[in-house]
Amino acid sequence: MKKRKPNALIHESSPYLLQHAYNPVNWHAWNNKTLTAAKEQNKMLLVSIGYSACHWCHVMEEESFENEAVAALMNQHFICVKIDREERPDVDQFFMEAVQLLSGRGGWPLNCFALPDGRPFWGGTYFRKEQWMDVLQQIASLFNQKDPALLEQAEQLTQGIKSNQFAPLSVHSETDNSLLIEIMAKKLATQLDWEEGGTQGAPKFPMPDLLNFQLLPENTSSKLYDHAILSLKKMACGGIYDQVGGGFARYSVDRRWHVPHFEKMLYDNAQLIGLYAQAWKSSQNSLFAEVVHQSIQFCERELLGPEGAFMASLDADSEGEEGKFYVWTTNEFVDAAATEATLMAEFFGLGDKALWEDNKNVLIQAFDAKSYAAKNGLSLEAFHEKKKNTLQNLLQYRSKRVRPATDDKRLLSWNALMIIGLVKAASIFDRDDWLKTAEKTAEFISTQMRQADGGLFRSWKNDEAKIAAFLDDYAFYIQALFELFQQTGKVTYAIQGHELIQYTLRHFLVESQQSFAYSDLNNTDLPVVSFENFDNVNPSSNAAMAHVLIKASMLFEKPEYSKLAEKMIQQQAPKMAEYPSSFSHWAQALLLLETQQLIVVVGENALQAAQLVRKQINTLTLVATDESRQLPAVASKPETSEQRFYLCDTDGCRPAFSAIEQVLKEV
Repeated sequence: MKKRKPNALIHESSPYLLQHAYNPVNWHAWNNKTLTAAKEQNKMLLVSIGYSACHWCHVMEEESFENEAVAALMNQHFICVKIDREERPDVDQFFMEAVQLLSGRGGWPLNCFALPDGRPFWGGTYFRKEQWMDVLQQIASLFNQKDPALLEQAEQLTQGIKSNQFAPLSVHSETDNSLLIEIMAKKLATQLDWEEGGTQGAPKFPMPDLLNFQLLPENTSSKLYDHAILSLKKMACGGIYDQVGGGFARYSVDRRWHVPHFEKMLYDNAQLIGLYAQAWKSSQNSLFAEVVHQSIQFCERELLGPEGAFMASLDADSEGEEGKFYVWTTNEFVDAAATEATLMAEFFGLGDKALWEDNKNVLIQAFDAKSYAAKNGLSLEAFHEKKKNTLQNLLQYRSKRVRPATDDKRLLSWNALMIIGLVKAASIFDRDDWLKTAEKTAEFISTQMRQADGGLFRSWKNDEAKIAAFLDDYAFYIQALFELFQQTGKVTYAIQGHELIQYTLRHFLVESQQSFAYSDLNNTDLPVVSFENFDNVNPSSNAAMAHVLIKASMLFEKPEYSKLAEKMIQQQAPKMAEYPSSFSHWAQALLLLETQQLIVVVGENALQAAQLVRKQINTLTLVATDESRQLPAVASKPETSEQRFYLCDTDGCRPAFSAIEQVLKEV
């Protein structure tokens, strides 16, 4: 067999890029050297974007990028650039928007063609080999003929991306705020699936932040809250949730959450841990508690590195087949479940509701545990014990299979989301071990992913941090630091978060738009300044910045922060009303801005008292004295040995309460 020669990706650390390092395509990484070469050689850029856990990325690689004839075409006419979208979300966002403007849809693999100066003019997603070769030849011919249509298209797309960033700055009166959430809620209700949960249609994504908005105390008595609980039940009982090992897949291809796209992402599970903890707190549904515990066990077992940070994802494929690691034939299930096979096969829908294709099953919970136990003459406790033993047997059996590949890079923003989820769960379930895990992750980020100028890095792998952090990295990590501060009372977390806010104000804020650019303004190599405003599976980075600005305004008594956040929200208000499902985090920022409720606890055992309040109402900002007297919000309160609670909001602080019950009654 002919020995394959590596391309330039052999020097990268991203598992996704390394997967392509021995393709016959002469791939390059996205960097100044590559971009300069395109201009000097006057060759078009062919930008191909994907990620390690992407199934169709693997398919296109096998069909096209491993093919010598296809590679020869690509190498002859293009500077070929392969990008890990998780490492360079800025580049992905830019070219994704170009493709969406062209076709109205996007996805991965994302393949986009650009002029030598980096301006895109055409693109798409997955192409079959024959289609791909035709596209390559047609575009090469147009470029060689100096067809003016390419330049015109590139100019129109670039301008379209710029104009899509923002509507004209607008100002609306404060009275609009009281109606905006109601308008959003009413419109959102028309977009939801009231039978199966989630939004209408398929595929179905969990959308944790949207569900979190529906669970807010403001929605507890509304249909939105009921829909969120329905969605969480359906997801927990469906195949999108790994019934054997815990943790959620990225999405379900069908309406009823049964068959997932089997990749597991850290960012999904991080947010869903906090969401299910919150849902258990308000509903006391034991299923939700089970999901929290199992999902944390999954993350710690399969994604947590020895240094204390969490890895990015698990692949959908193993042995070249999607989902092979997770599905079950009847014989496999019976062998693994042993003495409880008959009882548990029916419960997990085997051969019936769990059946997928080729006599393989994606396990679900086909019955409510309580009713199923009663049906089989068992107490609920006895049934849960049998279920627990069966799952241990299934997990042990499955561990002997060939595992899906792990993308072992550590991403800052995703780890920050995991810290937030762990702290919420630790607070609600009184789990100091989860809190310690979150603190260890934060310590790793603060010591191993820090730039010399006080900024942060995006990615870490093989003892090396790389790529300047983006706005979501900063925003989510600041949120994580504030959560840690509130739960532990360690003021260094709050101070570190405030320092990072000041860094983002210097490096990311675009004054003319009263918003933050996605990339450091001193460190971008794209033709346009990009802004991230739409909430998706993850909250938008600008919405998250609005959150942390409001909290910092309360903690550090910086009214200019909340004023900036208000301007940011005003800028998005028209779109919030029009597209509520894409602005759920903005809605939560607006609610925080309207109330700005802060509880300051002073006196003996202040931290323990604050944690008790937080356990009851963890949507509030709480600070306790002790070392927190370094914060202006606390320093202004009189020192006393007696326990006192100060409830503050936009109207100032009320006279101190002496009992927790009084505080809980007032908020």
